[in-house]
Amino acid sequence: MTMTVKNNMSAINTLNQLDRNHSDLTKQLQKLSSGMNINSAKDDASAYAISERMRTQIRGLSQDISNAQNARALMNTAEGAVQSTVDILKTFKERALNAANDTNTDADRAIIQRELDQLIEQIDDNAHVTYNGKILLDGSMGSNMPADEPGILVDFMSYLNNADLSAQDALDGAINYASGGLFKDEEDLKANFLAAMADGDLLGACGIDLNNEDTGAISGADAKGEKVKTAESIVPESGLPFGSAPSNTNVINGLTVTWPDTENDTMKAAITSALNNQWLENCMNLIDESYQLNFLGEPSVKAIAVELENDPGSGTLAYVTSTSSGGVTTGLTLTVNMGYYNNLDLTDPNGKLTSGNQLYLDRCIAHEMTHALMAANIKNFGGDDGLVKKHPYITEGAAELVHGIDDYRKGKIKALAENNTNLKNALDFTGDNPSEDVYAAGYMILRYMAHQAAKADPQKRMTFQVGTKANQAIKVGLADMRSDALGLKKNGKVTCQVTTQKKATSSLHIIDHAITKALKQQTSIGAVQNRLEFTVANLTTAHENVTASESTLRDANMAKSFTDYTKANVLLQTTQSMLAQANQNSSSVLSLLQ
Repeated sequence: MTMTVKNNMSAINTLNQLDRNHSDLTKQLQKLSSGMNINSAKDDASAYAISERMRTQIRGLSQDISNAQNARALMNTAEGAVQSTVDILKTFKERALNAANDTNTDADRAIIQRELDQLIEQIDDNAHVTYNGKILLDGSMGSNMPADEPGILVDFMSYLNNADLSAQDALDGAINYASGGLFKDEEDLKANFLAAMADGDLLGACGIDLNNEDTGAISGADAKGEKVKTAESIVPESGLPFGSAPSNTNVINGLTVTWPDTENDTMKAAITSALNNQWLENCMNLIDESYQLNFLGEPSVKAIAVELENDPGSGTLAYVTSTSSGGVTTGLTLTVNMGYYNNLDLTDPNGKLTSGNQLYLDRCIAHEMTHALMAANIKNFGGDDGLVKKHPYITEGAAELVHGIDDYRKGKIKALAENNTNLKNALDFTGDNPSEDVYAAGYMILRYMAHQAAKADPQKRMTFQVGTKANQAIKVGLADMRSDALGLKKNGKVTCQVTTQKKATSSLHIIDHAITKALKQQTSIGAVQNRLEFTVANLTTAHENVTASESTLRDANMAKSFTDYTKANVLLQTTQSMLAQANQNSSSVLSLLQ
């Protein structure tokens, strides 16, 4: 071999190997000390990037689990408050039924009322329950809770009743409130209704079934009420209502009625006696059941004059006229057109004609008394800028909805369902003397609003972030559960009164409506609680699986690492020894000098 002293190639090669072994030993030491296979991007750039993304996801999932658990705690708090309200409403129903029983005196009822007043205050306290400083059930976390179809129309009328707004603003607000935000305003409701009716599906869009005996009244079976309401049963008479004609004035359900002179006319006497004996009271009870409007509270007017006219060519069966000042009704008159009802069958309690196919007079009275009660309770009902002239489809539709028109206007409803243009024209009509199209269109759109809103939840104003992406969230709405929203109070005054037998009976409708709303809110909360349970379970599983995947990439195999460390350590020591030997190779040249 060639003997050299300037470049010791054996030593250089050994030194390079020593550096590699030292680097390998350092890596093995780092793996063993950290427990990770990848400690920096230089170890494996691709795997490092994947691992870091997984670590980001793992930390996000941990926070999501915490978010979901906190959300569950919030919903548990809300559920407890609503449960308390439901329990109070059960007591309400019990006390109201007691007060409605005439074994009690009015003094007894006054004692019951004082208890109910305290319970109402507790309902308001329940609604102001907080979680982390947030008030949960005052409406700030949602809106109104659409209950069932009848309840939605009650909420609609309640908003109109309470609103001190222009007719247009009140109507827009009532639609938004009653539907729980499903429809923004009148125009939004009209647009959605016309789009839904493009294929003429009355049953699917509105819940209107023209092929059964139910009239479609909002309190009937078609609108998910308890009983089928037929043409004969919608105004429930008990025997024949006809008798001697009333005179002067008397009070019926809080309404002072002034009677006309029947001029010894048998038919006029029959009609006024039926109004006095049963029809007015039964019709007002039906309207109270349907909309919770009555003359027992604080309407702007509590008196009505009855008049009888003979105008067979007018096309109007009966009508209510009102006088107003500043948008507030000050007087009411109910006129029955004898030109159409001068031949009643006095053996029929419903006001059926002996010949012809005219609307039963008791149903006609229910329609007109709806106008009377709306006028007495709703500001800006009449007048040039009121509901009557600006939105006649609302006033007529609401009146038709009380007694139902699936039978009487069946052909008109079918025709409008098949002609979107005529339907729109009827909804857009303003002014006096609305046509039958307006009556039917108003009935249809109110049924549509109730049917659709009954399937909706309150506006969802709370967001629970339960995913690692922006759109992975649960949106929740908690409705207003205060006594005003439940219909138990109005403008700070208790509407659920049991101080008289009549008021106690009327309050049962209010309490049933409140119970329905509270129970729907409670079940809605329960559904979210169940979802959050599954959400936490799913997030925990995802966290486990992603952590396992990240471990596969990042965690060191300690057995292998110890083996590799031992190998690297032995090689390093061996290389060091060999380097010492290689450094001695050049010294052999000195032997040539001997």
